[in-house]
Order: sequence, then C-alpha cells, then structure tokens
Amino acid sequence: MSRATMMEAFTAALPGAARGEDSRTALATLLEELSEAGILRLPHGQKAKWDAGRPALPEQIRLPTATPRKPAPITTRRSYRPELDWVHTARLTSAHHEDLALINRWFRDTSNCPDVRAPLPLRERSYVIFQDEKRLEALLSGALFAPGRLTLEQLGAYREPPPLAYRLLGDGDTLLVAENSDTYATLRDLLTPNPGRVKAVAFGSGRAFEASVETVKDIPGIQRILYYGDLDTEGLSIPARSSVTATQCGLPPVEPAVALYDLLLSHTSTPGQPVSDERAHRVTTWLPPRLGQRAHAVLMSGRRIAQEATNRNQLSDDTTWVP
Repeated sequence: MSRATMMEAFTAALPGAARGEDSRTALATLLEELSEAGILRLPHGQKAKWDAGRPALPEQIRLPTATPRKPAPITTRRSYRPELDWVHTARLTSAHHEDLALINRWFRDTSNCPDVRAPLPLRERSYVIFQDEKRLEALLSGALFAPGRLTLEQLGAYREPPPLAYRLLGDGDTLLVAENSDTYATLRDLLTPNPGRVKAVAFGSGRAFEASVETVKDIPGIQRILYYGDLDTEGLSIPARSSVTATQCGLPPVEPAVALYDLLLSHTSTPGQPVSDERAHRVTTWLPPRLGQRAHAVLMSGRRIAQEATNRNQLSDDTTWVP
C-alpha cells in the first residue's frame, strides 16, 4: 500500500486524529499496533524507506497476501429475526450459530420492549443475553461483528472505560500518571505537602490506562497529562497509544514526565527483551529527542529500566522532578 493510500485510509477511519496536531504520532502508533497484530507489515532492513519526520512514517506498507482458511459453511433451518438477515448468506461455524441462537432469542423477546433494549455496559448486556458476562467481549473481534453484521448499538451495549484511580492534591492544571502502583504511592505521598502544578496523581495500571484515559475528562481543570512508566517497549507504547485516545476525546495529549525519565535513565539497566531497530525507534519517538536517543540505546542493547529504580529515597532527596 502506498503512502497516499495509507493516508487516505487513516483520514477516512479517524478524521479527528488525522487532522489533529498530533496526527503523525497517532498514525505511527496505529501502524505499530496493526503491525503487532499481524494485520500489516512495516518495512524493515537496509532497503526500508521511512521519511525523515518524527516519528518516522513508512513510504509503503505491506498487507498479508495469504487468505485465511474459511470455516466450512454450516447449513441451518433456524428462523432468524430481520436484524440477522445476513446470517443466511454468511459462512459461519456451529459455534457461531449457538451464539446467534441466544442473540436471536433476545431480539425476539425484546422486539416490543424499548425500555429493555435501553443501553447497558458491555458486560451487563452480555450477562443478559448469554448468562456470561465475558462472552460478548470475546465475540467482538470475530466473524459475528464483521462489517455489515452485528454492532454493539443493535444489542443496546456500550464499552464503559475502566475507572482511573487518582488522588486530588491541589489546584494545579496537571495530572501526573504512574504506570505502576508503588511508584504511584511514592509520587502521591511526596507531592501531597507541596503539589506545585499537579492537581492529581493517578495510577495508570499498565495497559488499562489506554482505556481509562477517557475518564480524565471527569477531573475538572486538567490542561496537561504527564506520564511516567517503565523504560521498555511496552512502557513506552502505553502512553503513545493513550495519547491517541486522549486527543480523540478532546483531552490534551499524553506527554512524558521528562524530569522523571531523566532520573530513570541515570540508573543501570537490567536484562529485557530483544527489539528491532525499527521497533525501538518507533516507541522512543514519544520521548523528546534528547531522551529518545538514550532510551533507544538501552532498548537496542536488549535491556530495560523499571520505573521503581527511582525509589522514594531518591525522589525525596532530589526534587527537580516535581512538575
């Protein structure tokens, strides 16, 4: 796929993100996620062509050419509701039809009951239909929710972002998010007597922050979101992905807590996971260039630095990290 086609697809799918100030970061993050999921292939090797922007974007991407093996069609004589007319021409498995039987029954039993179809959180609706609160979530990425088939709106369901645990500290305009719980407690306690610009400290809880960042809008007066996490590929990917979600929700982008990462990079790294140069480059572009170069060197050496390296004793003695 050419660069032009890629940009057209990005604009069509996420027009808000594509026109925002952080559109380049948003696109780079999404391409990385799709590459990790095996949906596309990013260029790599000596002949790989990337532009000179930050973060770098590929000139071309490849889509897998292999066609997934289709399940054998299952013939059925069940009578489906009009909402499920597409089932009659779809290639589905017997397991799909078992789930559809329960969904069909729910459509039938609630056809004249708009109050019963009033929207519910995803897991609550799943329990109503399947008597299993996790079943609907498991089906979302499968064939039943392919384009032109089921939607959450049809089922009166919506995703409720997980709550963000935070502690209000002062009257500032900044939310400081820590990836892990011990660092959250340390930052909370040390900032309580004199929070400066920090209005609240939050516990990101790893990848949960990618969804819970939406709830930052419930904290009044937040103008900056600063993030501090582990210095490894996952710890740097989380805030980059969260920043895309934040800007789509009308929130400020998620920025690195630069002074804390400065302190973190002064510590000795520990063994981590091997990472390619392209991957290391992509995840470190979330950091400013000065820190990004140092972080890139750590990742390329197959090492990492946990945020807990900057412990309570160090942060008590050196307060230059306070936003």
